[in-house]
Amino acid sequence: MPRRGLEWEPGCVPESEGARAWCRGMLPRVSRTFALNIRVLPGALRDAVLQAYLFCRIADTVEDSPHVDPAAKPALLEAYGDLFPLRGGWEERVLHWSHAFRGLEAEGPDHELCARAVAVFADFATLPPRLHAPVETCVREMASGMRAFAARKAASPDGWLRLETLSELEEYCHCVAGTVGEMLCRLFAESSPRLDARRLEGMHRLAGRFGLAMQLTNIIKDVADDARRRACYVPRALAARHRLSPEEMLDPGRRPAALAVVRELVQLAAGALDAALAFTLLIPRREPRLRLFCLWPIFLAVGTLQRVLDDERLLLPGARPRIGRSEVRRCLGQTALAVWSDRAIQRLYSRQRLALGAAPAGS
Repeated sequence: MPRRGLEWEPGCVPESEGARAWCRGMLPRVSRTFALNIRVLPGALRDAVLQAYLFCRIADTVEDSPHVDPAAKPALLEAYGDLFPLRGGWEERVLHWSHAFRGLEAEGPDHELCARAVAVFADFATLPPRLHAPVETCVREMASGMRAFAARKAASPDGWLRLETLSELEEYCHCVAGTVGEMLCRLFAESSPRLDARRLEGMHRLAGRFGLAMQLTNIIKDVADDARRRACYVPRALAARHRLSPEEMLDPGRRPAALAVVRELVQLAAGALDAALAFTLLIPRREPRLRLFCLWPIFLAVGTLQRVLDDERLLLPGARPRIGRSEVRRCLGQTALAVWSDRAIQRLYSRQRLALGAAPAGS
């Protein structure tokens, strides 16, 4: 919980020191995993990524919240995107936007984050200007993409969001996660003189695949919970290959076909994780903090996919697969030992990856 003394009256803008303390206190409340991951980053880069994560979490909350009228979500997301880039008078605009969440703070930290979004903007305003543009571009593009999908859901006769093709799935994953990969490239470039043009060019090519890997993993492990909020990200074309409709994914009588669909999604995610590893290995060995920041979610994603593969509990609402603390600690320790060596990283990854299928070529 944020410490006492770091609150402020609704309708006011906190001073910069209080805003930063509030943001740091809020992060573990909305994501304990990311709060652990971000600690490895240095200085101003850590602050920029913290603020970027909270900005993205705000957009996610608008998209996912059952307490916000679905018909209002497209306009909320459009107005949120219009808050970027930061410009004169942002305080009043942010306070006006966040008023839609006033009174929802008790619904959980995500809603409190939206209601007090002005703290994130106040903290962001103190960042070095060179770090502003990557974050602003990412959040604006993300909000725009989410707005399109929210409008599609609001217009659906039964209130469901459904995807028809793998291309639509990749489009959705790009707007909510691929944009983050591209942002990290730009932030890393601003923060590390060791990233030359050749490395950055390769990282930019792979950034979208990194985001795809993370989002596909989330979609797979959350398939039952997403259905409870009337969202199905399993493309109809993919389900049809197994003589299944997306609406039947949780039907106990269609469990074998649903698990076959999950296996195919896991293979898609595993292939994208191979690209995420290639992205990470382009980061110079003398930047171990940046490498670890990327390695940890990759290895945790592999562990998550191992757990869901052929596990029927994935298709039960409320039974989200979780990696245990001991497994998280082992992941952190093993990658910290391997981080200085490309070969050691590839060997460690290949051992984990084998559970998902053939190891990537060249590993």
